[in-house]
Amino acid sequence: MATALAWIVLVVPLISGLVLAGWPTEPPHAVTRVLGVGSILLAFILSATIFAGLLGNAADDRAFTSSAFEWISIGGVDVNLAILVDPLSVMMMLIITGVGFLIHLYSVEYMEHDRDYRRFFACMNLFVFAMLLLVLAANFFFLIVGWAFVGLASYLLIGFWYQRPSAVAAAKKAFVINVIGDVGLVLGAFLVLRTLGTLDYGEAFARAPEMGAQSGTALAICLLLFVGSAAKSAQVPLHTWLPDAMEGPTPVSALIHAATMVTAGVYLIVRCHAFFDLSWLAGDIVAFVGAITLLLAATVALQQVDIKRVLAWSTVSQVGYMVMAVGLGAYASGMFMLMAHAFYKAALFLAAGIIIHALNDEQSLDAMGGLRKYLRVAFFGMGAGCLAIAGVPGFAGFFAKDDVLSSALAYGGFGMFCWVVGVVGAFLTALYMFRLLFRAFFGPGPDGGYDPTPHPSRWWMSVPVVILGILSIVGGWLQVPFGWRGLDSWLTPVLGTGAEIIEPTHTAEVITIIVSLVAAFGGIALAWWLFGADPERRKRLAGVAAGPLRVMGDAWEFDRAYDDLFVDPGREVADVMATKVEPDGPQGLITGTVAVVRGASRVVSASQSGMVRAYTFWMVLGISLAGIVIALVLAGTS
Repeated sequence: MATALAWIVLVVPLISGLVLAGWPTEPPHAVTRVLGVGSILLAFILSATIFAGLLGNAADDRAFTSSAFEWISIGGVDVNLAILVDPLSVMMMLIITGVGFLIHLYSVEYMEHDRDYRRFFACMNLFVFAMLLLVLAANFFFLIVGWAFVGLASYLLIGFWYQRPSAVAAAKKAFVINVIGDVGLVLGAFLVLRTLGTLDYGEAFARAPEMGAQSGTALAICLLLFVGSAAKSAQVPLHTWLPDAMEGPTPVSALIHAATMVTAGVYLIVRCHAFFDLSWLAGDIVAFVGAITLLLAATVALQQVDIKRVLAWSTVSQVGYMVMAVGLGAYASGMFMLMAHAFYKAALFLAAGIIIHALNDEQSLDAMGGLRKYLRVAFFGMGAGCLAIAGVPGFAGFFAKDDVLSSALAYGGFGMFCWVVGVVGAFLTALYMFRLLFRAFFGPGPDGGYDPTPHPSRWWMSVPVVILGILSIVGGWLQVPFGWRGLDSWLTPVLGTGAEIIEPTHTAEVITIIVSLVAAFGGIALAWWLFGADPERRKRLAGVAAGPLRVMGDAWEFDRAYDDLFVDPGREVADVMATKVEPDGPQGLITGTVAVVRGASRVVSASQSGMVRAYTFWMVLGISLAGIVIALVLAGTS
């Protein structure tokens, strides 16, 4: 029953997306809404039904595999079109379809006046299908298929407004960087096949210990898989595409950042934890990259003026927490933060979308201020999201982030480094998020006020923000320090209880709660001092540390470095090939051949004049020459 429903969940977004894509004309908006939004709602209802069904089963009876048919059978390797329904995939299904449905509902109004209403929902449904395929796949083959479709769907959605050159450039950038990750994932899967002789999850994970703990093969597989993970989840140095992805419509940003693409890398590591459990070095490398990413992105977020870019860099930073957690072996903590982040980041993006919608596409914080008087729903969503992401007690982020930090502390050794970085990141997170809140919703408005007055959203956009705001408040109560750890229990059948699994100790929880509260409230207090109590203070202090702040504002010059190292040399090589090599080389050879053929044809065509006298002359001449040659030959032989 569970697998049958899961198949329906998988195909419903695909069918609705294909129907919308193939519709010959722009259908009435009501039709698009039913197909585009209704299908995701149906998928969520069925996912919730599957969850309820599994919840009623015993813990060791919550995993099912279903195969539609055999896809490939060659050389003793069988690859089936199969799905895996277990606690991990069901958790991801609920997030993808649940948060995805709210974003779809929001889009009904946000995209209402766009000329490509049908195309937008077709691409959104393709995105949801691709992500569902990725998390439901029962083998590496279909994982890669889903992985690639996610990249394609993101390309289509980031470049949705293809009339803008910046959107096209952002889509290409996202596509190229994700292809780099795809190569790593594919090579990792090939190494799994070569080493273990199978691509099936069940067989591969069961046979993983054959590689040997701390073996070079296990390390190579983990690092190759992590290349794919880092690209999808925007981790250093493959992180630069995500902020540029803000060129897409705001609902797209919410879907990519909260419910789908950027979480794929975290899911991949948790799904393949049997490999990572065999290599502590691979896990520490993953955790180190996550820690560096969260710190770097948090500093960049401090200097962003575009409201969506603040949230984008915030996503990079928060996913860094997740990657750090799963690298250390705290898989449940990473998934807990993934879920909580989906709630509050979606609330933040959709609240930002209400602001942008109300201000006629204005996105600069410099043009905002005092908006709480006009946009109360956005203020609620943004406020709940900021309190959650800052780690204020009682909100989702408090439980999730502290779970990650407590696990890092319990890990010991290298975990201490991650814990310190995480605490610093918590302080910076509170600072940059409340900077956004104070600058947008408090203080005076722009000079001369708003013209026209910001208009509130209708229920299509308001209801999802309110629901997500509430989830940002209560969504963290699944894992309570010293108390109920519901998510741990739910994921235990998938993750196991081996020595490699890291869980926070009570001592680590106490220390982390105290320190992280100081960090969170310290960041909020500093944000109030700088941006809330006296909005002019930040301008007076602008000259302090101007150099480092400029570098942070330029995202630590990664884009410029990539341009210097790869883009510009590549362009110069291409220019030389186009202007020097090609004209004298391949193109010169072709041109010369054409000239020879053309000259020969002219000679031949000149002889085909149609003049009988000319033909007679050439015939007599030819016969005479032939006669002379024959005579000379005979004379020579006599």
